[in-house]
Amino acid sequence: MLVTRIARQALSPGLMAIALLSASSLAPAAAQAPQAACDRACLTTHVDAYYAALKSRSAQALPQAAKARITENSTERKLADTLWAGAPVPVWRFDIVNTRRGDIASEAVLRNADGSKTMFMVRLKVIAGAITEIETIKANKGEADRLWDPDRLTTVSPNLTLSLREADRDSYYDLIGAAESYWRAFQTNGTPRYRRARILPDALRFENGLQTTGLVRDGVYNDTSRGFDEGKFIGRNIWDRRYPVVDEERGIVLSIVRFGLKAGAKSQSVATSNDRLVAEFFAVKNGQLSEIHAVLFNLPDEKPTGWAPDEGPGRAAVE
Repeated sequence: MLVTRIARQALSPGLMAIALLSASSLAPAAAQAPQAACDRACLTTHVDAYYAALKSRSAQALPQAAKARITENSTERKLADTLWAGAPVPVWRFDIVNTRRGDIASEAVLRNADGSKTMFMVRLKVIAGAITEIETIKANKGEADRLWDPDRLTTVSPNLTLSLREADRDSYYDLIGAAESYWRAFQTNGTPRYRRARILPDALRFENGLQTTGLVRDGVYNDTSRGFDEGKFIGRNIWDRRYPVVDEERGIVLSIVRFGLKAGAKSQSVATSNDRLVAEFFAVKNGQLSEIHAVLFNLPDEKPTGWAPDEGPGRAAVE
């Protein structure tokens, strides 16, 4: 209850005091005693609980809000329908969090009961102790063409686990800017508008576990910018771009995008022949990309994700 300027002018000093006292007594308890923010450890307990629910196939054990929004590979689902049989266990995993917004994301290699492996990304939003959004992307062998080597991921790189001093941290928006430079290089490679991404020469890139850069191939060191510089991805359209989790302490940003083809373009290679839904984690140090991990799943451009993009071209872009 607010006392308006008109009411202040109309009331005597004594009645004004009573009005203000009444207004304060009617204030919600939550406003008088705000809840403590959910810190890194707190948010991590939620993703721990998610993996526990996944292993036990117990959706009831996860504290989700009554109208939680849940998608799996862009399809809206109930939580119980996203928990598959086989007691999947993370054998490689790292998490990032944004304590300001209550967001957390995790990438993992899951080992199933039959010994097979699943590449997995989960993003959660937590509000007032309950999960309000669950977005997952999962891929099994063959679901992103030949991009597959989860066995390579055995230890988590220090680039993904460092706690940077506050003085050494890139800002929230500069982390997004570094990731956006990568997508701009993808979008413009092979054209007069090409601009190089902010990538360190020795940056590593893994796609469904397969290491694609930071190694020697055919006697030539394959740095992460080489494919862009040589126009090997010309015609690709990187659309529906989002940056849902930005972890300033770790220096990592999660970007979720759609890989398509520009209108009228043809694929330049088998590796880029299909439309895809991609979750990409970018580790950034001093404004430069130092390591990249992606979970990819083939998904036709015609199928929407259901999540609003932050920026980027549309599905039928030509530039």
